[in-house]
Amino acid sequence: MGLFSKKPPCPICGGKISWFLPSKIEGEYICDACYGKLDMDADKESKLTMQGFREYLAFYDQNQILKDRFVVSERIDFGLWDTKIIFDYQNKLFCMSKNPDKTVFEGRQLKSFTIREDSTPLFEGSSAGIRRYTSTVTERAMAMAPQIAQLAASKRMARTLDRLDDGKVNNSAPVQYFDIPEPFRAFNVELHFDHPYWTVLKCDMDGPRFDNTLPDVNNYLRAYQQSIEEMDKLVAALRTVAFSGAAEQSVGSGMGTLYTNMAPPADAIEEIKKYKALMEDGIISQQEFEAKKKQLLGI
Repeated sequence: MGLFSKKPPCPICGGKISWFLPSKIEGEYICDACYGKLDMDADKESKLTMQGFREYLAFYDQNQILKDRFVVSERIDFGLWDTKIIFDYQNKLFCMSKNPDKTVFEGRQLKSFTIREDSTPLFEGSSAGIRRYTSTVTERAMAMAPQIAQLAASKRMARTLDRLDDGKVNNSAPVQYFDIPEPFRAFNVELHFDHPYWTVLKCDMDGPRFDNTLPDVNNYLRAYQQSIEEMDKLVAALRTVAFSGAAEQSVGSGMGTLYTNMAPPADAIEEIKKYKALMEDGIISQQEFEAKKKQLLGI
């Protein structure tokens, strides 16, 4: 049959089949209303049979009971166009959407989760416990301060030279941009399930970015701290619905040997002063400052 030929009704509901790029399962056309209910691993969807689809629709109807029961206790927002996650603490449910209109997961179906800064572990969680790894992002951002200061000095020199002829700003100097990569690009989240239609769900949230014309380490670290607070909120929510009895522990950096060639601070006292300033500016907490001070002093 051609693209605009009359098609048989949907074998599931008897509804009308869309004339524009209709969906198919095992060669049979499926209406948009029925096919639009699918929410599963892409690999499972690609292997779906008609019998499997009917079984999924039975699951969909059962899952609707959880959707109707869902009361939002917490919302995690990964950005304007990114993932939203909502949690129902009372019923220990969660859904990867701003409303419970997709698959609603029961907390007991979550086997484990991992949150990484790019490929570096930041959190790992399961019924065995929650691990919080020490991040090196703050140190790496602070190590960029000399390069940022050098860029600022170059910009000031360019402005001075621009005024030399007539004392006015002529914008004749080329614009200089800060193009050094940030310490990391994104928080990568993986949720692993014991579920008939989901094995793993992946989502991410962009890490903070330097302003490429006026970069500032303090601004970057403030934005990073806000992102960390959002990750903390996500971990607490997952723990509440899935691993309420799990103990939390802090462990060393998840960097492995990646940064073993980085030299330690030449002057621990100066480093402590830097971290104290970050604490006073509200960028890091007092607990984080005290932990860093002990690390630098070797106690």
